[in-house]
Amino acid sequence: MKNILVTLCLCTGISNVSEAQNVLLINNATIVSPERDDARADQNILIEDGRIIKISTDAISVGASHKVIDAAGKFLTPGIMDSHVHVSSVPGLGFPGEAKPEMYPDLLKVYFKQQPRSFLYHGVTQVLDPNPGMSKEYFVNAPLHPDYMHCEVITAPGTFPFVEKPQEVAVKLFPYYVIEENPKELVDGQLSASDRTPQKMVSEIAQSGASCVKLYFEDGYGEDSQWAMMDAKTLIEIDAAAKEHGLLVLAHANELEMQKAALDAGVDIIAHGMWNWAGANSEQGVPDKVAETLNRIMADNVGYMASQMIIEGLGKLMLDQSINDPEFKKVVPAELIEWFKTDDAKWFREEVRLGFGSDISPEEVAEIFLYVIAKRGRRAMMHLYNSGYSLLLGSDFPGSQTFANQPGLTSFRELELMADAGVSLRDVMAAATINNAKQFSIDDDYGTVTEGKIANLLILNKNPFDDVKAWNDIDKVILHGQEHDRDEFLASAN
Repeated sequence: MKNILVTLCLCTGISNVSEAQNVLLINNATIVSPERDDARADQNILIEDGRIIKISTDAISVGASHKVIDAAGKFLTPGIMDSHVHVSSVPGLGFPGEAKPEMYPDLLKVYFKQQPRSFLYHGVTQVLDPNPGMSKEYFVNAPLHPDYMHCEVITAPGTFPFVEKPQEVAVKLFPYYVIEENPKELVDGQLSASDRTPQKMVSEIAQSGASCVKLYFEDGYGEDSQWAMMDAKTLIEIDAAAKEHGLLVLAHANELEMQKAALDAGVDIIAHGMWNWAGANSEQGVPDKVAETLNRIMADNVGYMASQMIIEGLGKLMLDQSINDPEFKKVVPAELIEWFKTDDAKWFREEVRLGFGSDISPEEVAEIFLYVIAKRGRRAMMHLYNSGYSLLLGSDFPGSQTFANQPGLTSFRELELMADAGVSLRDVMAAATINNAKQFSIDDDYGTVTEGKIANLLILNKNPFDDVKAWNDIDKVILHGQEHDRDEFLASAN
């Protein structure tokens, strides 16, 4: 039906365009889109009712009352999709419902008001949230926000992340938990396995409108193995039920053995880079056992998000100068910046530092994150990329309770890290646009500058095929055919 409607619009001529209400014409743009090897100059793009109706080198006429943008000398691209963000998690505080965020209701209020605008400021027009938490309504009910898609988490009592939270918090944060046949622990001591089977939880998730199921493959931080994991039988049942309902399965897994377990469970996407190599951390290059699992990811056609900004954000958290990041003032409310400077805001930094030992300094921990752990994740990513495998932009914003990662800014810096590692600028664009759209089967609507697609677009001052920093040099953001100057989304304009 969509294609029929588009054809009707094109065949009825310009006279119908002049009668439409929601019309935007972009003239003289250079289109840079991931399905094309080269930029296309002097293009005119007609947008009606939020979709691209016509792209032509010929002049297009519209009514005098309709908006026209002259984009001469500028570059038109698809909007960015970050397919791993947590809109309920507040940088420096965590998820509302937990103890720390509840201490600062005023900070939560100003943060949630600005957050969707910060994404848009950085050109992020679509997001996927694999763990919505309890506060996604602030995001989806905002007057302007990126298009929102989500997964829902399936976990089990006694396993991560359920086990990390007080029980009364865990059941709210993870409402789709399963009770296994031989549970390690029963919630409230009353539920039986039949009340919360994998099949029943997946069915409820499908009815919620989710795009995917998220599973955690995590038995401990670093080299520790202090948590149980869901039984292999449970994981296979979840995967089978998800496929029956047409849902993807996305895996939190950042360690070699955990990624192996995720592959054994039949997941569709691995949502983290591999930075813990299970006894091979000191080896140079990519050890054989690491390469074997990465090759299996490719053979099984499993989507891959390197999520390098998790480690980057933890490293920057340890450094006092990070709070002076000039980019923060653009997208972070002033009240939050001032709080980040307080001693109380250092709670998570101290928690992370103590995880490395009581005698280590924050600066030494930063070195470990930024120059040791990060390099392993980068080498794993580049093994895939150099083998011709496509990557997905998934920053895992904010990644933890670090204030160093901020909405939208983290997405851009994930792209920078890809480019710095050696990913071509064309493939950086693909990771941020069409690869995610294809992975989540929304490429009929998103991912390229193409007739018929939703007009979530960016007008850049530089060519992103020439410089990755073009993604942070945005002139205008177009959301569903509505044009916005970038500065509308500044924290100071809120």
